[in-house]
Amino acid sequence: MNNTKKIIKYCVLGLAIFFFIITLLGYTNLGNLSITESSENIFVNIENEKIRISQKGNGKDILLIHGSPGSIEDWNSIVDALAKTYRVTTFDRAGHGFSSSNEYTYHIKDNAILVERLIEQLGLKDPLIVGHSYGGSTAAYMAVHSDLKELKYIILDSPLYKSRSRGIYKLISTPVIGKGIALASSYTIANSQIRDGVTPIFKSIKEEKIQELVKERQRMWSQPKVIYTKSMESINYQDDLNLISHKYKNIVSDITIITAKDSINTLRKDCEKFHSEVLNSELIILDNTGHYIQFDKSNDLIEVIHRKMSNQFRP
Repeated sequence: MNNTKKIIKYCVLGLAIFFFIITLLGYTNLGNLSITESSENIFVNIENEKIRISQKGNGKDILLIHGSPGSIEDWNSIVDALAKTYRVTTFDRAGHGFSSSNEYTYHIKDNAILVERLIEQLGLKDPLIVGHSYGGSTAAYMAVHSDLKELKYIILDSPLYKSRSRGIYKLISTPVIGKGIALASSYTIANSQIRDGVTPIFKSIKEEKIQELVKERQRMWSQPKVIYTKSMESINYQDDLNLISHKYKNIVSDITIITAKDSINTLRKDCEKFHSEVLNSELIILDNTGHYIQFDKSNDLIEVIHRKMSNQFRP
């Protein structure tokens, strides 16, 4: 009996020490990627965050905002084609990719402010804003609150009214120990979770390419800081949407919403409702695409952007 108690005691003590160490390590940079600054990977300081950006091409400005999780690489399928005509700016949102998250509070408002500062600091002139998923929610926030109401927006399959947070995100967002749990998950379940979550999203590209995209996302998204950022954004998402969704009817910006015919695996219902409330908007529903429209339907998206930039696509 005494031996059993000792075993239990040592097990509990061992677990306590393990979680203590993991919690401490969670506040370090362990497991996060680093990159050398180059002509294609530039870092700018905005709102006390070190933000990775990339700019290609010359001409009218386009600014692309990725989802959650995500990074500059989410736009690889369209950037080079657009850069032949326009100046295309992409960036890693705070806590994603290679950007920092020093003072990021994980709200849509933070991202809208970051975008405004980015436009100002980089000298972007009336850029077309293209936002995918969380990036589209950020665009919607800007259309409601920003002083830049004259900008044009394209929203790609984004949560605009409803968002659900998985149990694992609630666990990782736990105060104090959350970052430690994010670190532990980055070395255990992250890659399999990313593979299982991402693979079904792509609809019309070859299996070989899907596997390449999955591996790229496993590399970028399995970073502890990204796991923690995704979790925090997820638990805040619904409250953030509640704060702006009742104001959509006041939007005066020129907005194009693009979603998919597949209403089960995409955000089509939210996109349709948004279109019904925003008078100056156009809804485009594409066949044979999933959530990642920029990969499944890159040519269609590029065409919409060209028309939007040439003022031929106003509803």
